[in-house]
Amino acid sequence: MSNVNKSVEKEAFFGIAPVLKKEKLYGFIDALLILSGYCIATWSYTQGTYLATLVGFKQLLIGAFFGAILMLVIYQLPVILSVRYGIDIWVWLRSVFGKNGILVMTVIIILINYPWYAVCADLFASSMGNLAGLFGITLPDGAHTVLAILCVVIGTLIAYKGLGAITWTTRILVPLLLLLGVVVVIVGFSSVPFDAIWNYKPARPEGELNIIPYIISIEANFAFVITLVGGMAEVPRITKNENSGFWAGVLGQGFSGSFFVVVGAVMSIAMQYVTGEMVDDPTVMLATLSVPALAFSSLLLVAFANIGTQAVGSYIYGVMLKSSFKKASYTLLILILGLYVTLLCIWGRIIEFFGSFLTIGACIYAPLAALLFVDFFFVRRQKFSIRAAFGLKGHKAYDYTKGFNIVGLLCIVAGVIMSLMVYNPITGEIHNMVLFYLTPTGFSFIGTGLLYFLLSLVPPIKRYLLKDREDITI
Repeated sequence: MSNVNKSVEKEAFFGIAPVLKKEKLYGFIDALLILSGYCIATWSYTQGTYLATLVGFKQLLIGAFFGAILMLVIYQLPVILSVRYGIDIWVWLRSVFGKNGILVMTVIIILINYPWYAVCADLFASSMGNLAGLFGITLPDGAHTVLAILCVVIGTLIAYKGLGAITWTTRILVPLLLLLGVVVVIVGFSSVPFDAIWNYKPARPEGELNIIPYIISIEANFAFVITLVGGMAEVPRITKNENSGFWAGVLGQGFSGSFFVVVGAVMSIAMQYVTGEMVDDPTVMLATLSVPALAFSSLLLVAFANIGTQAVGSYIYGVMLKSSFKKASYTLLILILGLYVTLLCIWGRIIEFFGSFLTIGACIYAPLAALLFVDFFFVRRQKFSIRAAFGLKGHKAYDYTKGFNIVGLLCIVAGVIMSLMVYNPITGEIHNMVLFYLTPTGFSFIGTGLLYFLLSLVPPIKRYLLKDREDITI
């Protein structure tokens, strides 16, 4: 147990100290599998079902892949810094928000993004409950919550074991999940007329403009992808070269994740055709449209998918927190994350607010991604003070104003306001139709990035932001 603790603490320590080149673990394939495993849990099916309520299948197919990959190619670029210097993006972001400002941003990101794992746990519990029903087993009241918590517990235990357990889990799991996705698509298209899926269009409220649900679907794709930014550099920092780190993220999230979104759409459309109800559970779909044995096989993969995703998420966000709260143990941090998700599982209403949850998360993530991109390429030009970032004695370039970079934090607030000026994610009300064409996430991303760049050109603000120029080490 002592050796395990030391191993995990060492892995977590990589979140707050540069990973040396000789310590890099992953080539392209392993990084691709882990990042694919991170984003192809059954929440992808939920996303696919949600998109199918908005647009036709052809529009959904184009939007899912094009929207995701377009956003990823842009905002994944800064991970090359993580690969090059073996550091977490959240270390770099100390230059954007200040040594204390990054603590605030880390907590905010955890609060708005970690509910993804409650979605994951809820779907795990639903699959287990539905399969029990297929075999005539009646589960007692409260079993759904217990099963959801079980998913969190097992995933947290795997995360505690560290990267070794996660690596082997994803090596086995991801290829099987991709195979399951292919099977689901085949079953879906073979169980109903081809045209029923290919030419599918959702029912529309009378008088609603067709462009509105289409833009909301693109927004959902942007939001779905961009909310992964919080953990996007935890795996690339331990890959062996920059191309592998970058393309593993783009393809792992943009292709594998989008493929499962489309799988979810095919499944839900086929189920609506047969039963009159959209379902985002592959176990129920395969049991209804195929044979129970195939449903049982899917159950095992769905279970492992959600547990595996919980494990990868616990590790990624545990290290992210470790990079901000250096004195806290990795074990304590993943336990706190597990407790947070457990409380959300007990609440039990995260699926009900899935669409709003996506856009609310993007309200924060879009300006965050914009600041990261603009600061990396245009303000600091890929150079910063690693000594100041790690708070070494005598290096205070990122102390700013009592530890807070006022400019960076104000730009985040401005970005959130920009998004809310366009669209209310709770009520679905559009405030500005012209800007809505850019999507709330797109407008916030562009607007925040432009604002930050223009402010950086003002001489006093430029001096404030670039105090590190005389302390550059990389």
